Amino acid sequence: MRYLRVWRRYLLISLALVMEYRVNFLVSVLTGLVELGLAVLTFVLMFRFTNDVAGWSRAEVLMLAGVYRVVDALITLQVSPNMHAIPEYVQEGQMDFVLLWPVSSRFTVSVRLMNLPALGNLVSAVALIVYAGNQAGVRWSPGGVAEAAAFMLCGVVLLYCLWFLIVTCSFWLVTLDTISDLFYGVFEAARYPVSFFRGVLRVVLTFAVPVAFATTFPTQSLLGAADTRLLAVGVVLAAAGLVLTQLFWSYAVRHYSSASS
Repeated sequence: MRYLRVWRRYLLISLALVMEYRVNFLVSVLTGLVELGLAVLTFVLMFRFTNDVAGWSRAEVLMLAGVYRVVDALITLQVSPNMHAIPEYVQEGQMDFVLLWPVSSRFTVSVRLMNLPALGNLVSAVALIVYAGNQAGVRWSPGGVAEAAAFMLCGVVLLYCLWFLIVTCSFWLVTLDTISDLFYGVFEAARYPVSFFRGVLRVVLTFAVPVAFATTFPTQSLLGAADTRLLAVGVVLAAAGLVLTQLFWSYAVRHYSSASS
């Protein structure tokens, strides 16, 4: 309950900021719609002269584009602003105060900031999934949607763990901008089905940098074509990622030299 109250307080602060800067909220939503439109146009052009790419139809790839935008919105909503802020906490001495708060320091630095305009992108992405799914002949079922959501949750957790592992290095490194840009570059691969890639790269994008769990597998679940055994793999990987990053974070905090000392 304590953690829920803390998260709710951060949510109220973010809502207050949105109410104060309404124009910024509208601009962010419009920007997201333009980005979604460009993504759709890209795939429309890709399938202009073919009906199938690596076993995926245009409607199915558009579904995946919608799933990608959902994951991107979730990361932009909660993960991205906090991951960018962690190095600042360390370099500017704010980590001193974070470590004194009566809740987990990892929880605090992971949820303190929210980018609520990303919710607008979330709504438009879901609309694209529904539209493209109907075009692809998806038979919507609670089980399929639940399985897709579970795959997506595993993917988001794994991507969060990967980024959190990177920013934890800020306890020893001065700047991580280049590495964070690398994360975004890798995440861009999630907008395409993992079957578009071959050999070692496909394995990397499935298990090492698990973008497949975030977009490809959820889309296949909605299409009724997912390998359900991979969901158990995703749960194990996500749990292992949370444990390993917690251990690394605890090690970093123990070796943190206070900026005020």
